Amino acid sequence: MRPPLHPTVLRHLQAVQRSTRVGLHSLLRGKNTDVRSASTVYRWQRSLAEQLLVVPNVSVELLGLRHAHVFLTTPLGNIDCPFAVEAAWITADFCQEVLYLHCLVPVAHVTAFTTSMAGGTIVWSSSGWQQFLTSDEDILLPIPADAVAQSDLVCQRPFVLPALMELWTYPNTLPLVWQRIHQRLGNRVKEFLPRTKIRYVNGKTHITDAFRCLQAEGLVRQQLIRYHPLLAVSVEVFVMIRLGRSDVQHVLACLRGVLHAIESYPTSDGYWCRLLGPHRLLDAIIKLPGEIRTHLRLVYFHTKRHPTPLVRFAYETTYDPKNKTWVRA
Repeated sequence: MRPPLHPTVLRHLQAVQRSTRVGLHSLLRGKNTDVRSASTVYRWQRSLAEQLLVVPNVSVELLGLRHAHVFLTTPLGNIDCPFAVEAAWITADFCQEVLYLHCLVPVAHVTAFTTSMAGGTIVWSSSGWQQFLTSDEDILLPIPADAVAQSDLVCQRPFVLPALMELWTYPNTLPLVWQRIHQRLGNRVKEFLPRTKIRYVNGKTHITDAFRCLQAEGLVRQQLIRYHPLLAVSVEVFVMIRLGRSDVQHVLACLRGVLHAIESYPTSDGYWCRLLGPHRLLDAIIKLPGEIRTHLRLVYFHTKRHPTPLVRFAYETTYDPKNKTWVRA
């Protein structure tokens, strides 16, 4: 299969993906030999603009959050979902569109969230893993998270929520992220930064400090990459594979020759996957042995239609740092 990306670009994206540092300066200071020179990286960043989004992949379970993958067949009007971080139009039959929402739901609101999404389908999962494939590496799948003790990090350092959630919104350079946070919180920014001198001019340091705390807790896994030039020349398949970890790895190994990237999330009965590859990926899925295809559910294709509904995690209305509690917006 012909590589969809220039090898230099692919190596750079893989280096960015492996990093647990936040911000371009931090990445370059990491002295990763796969990362290009600072001038090259800055030039790429400017030329790609909104076509490239890099978001820290954090183990949110310890922050009291759960991943919810929501499918709405008849979304009406504006989507009132204060926990959504990304959205996409997908289809199962190439005729009817379904709205996909990726949400991070506080454990305290799981029941209320499920009720609010009545009529839709929800797949709950643990935090996932993304991998750009090369010919000489194994396919990696995250291990399902057992019951984990919730960290008190959000209570002690509530600013990790704005820092994390704003990075899901483009543009997400640190100065602009701080500007949006300050604009949304206004005078309440002090509530999210207790016992801290607010650096209004150089507020991006608050963001890097927040992620330094997340790194110290071992919660930053990698970077998730949304690279639109690759999506534009590929097909993205959303699929639930109801098999154990080793069996899912076998299924993906069968598709490896037509895969550019894999994003996988452990669920209670398998893995929720986003598969990116050339259009031959559809043929490869259809030609899987029947005993494998019987374990595939919720198979959708990304329509890549724009605009998708604008969604964001409304931390300013869903978390009360004074009382250290989640509230419903």
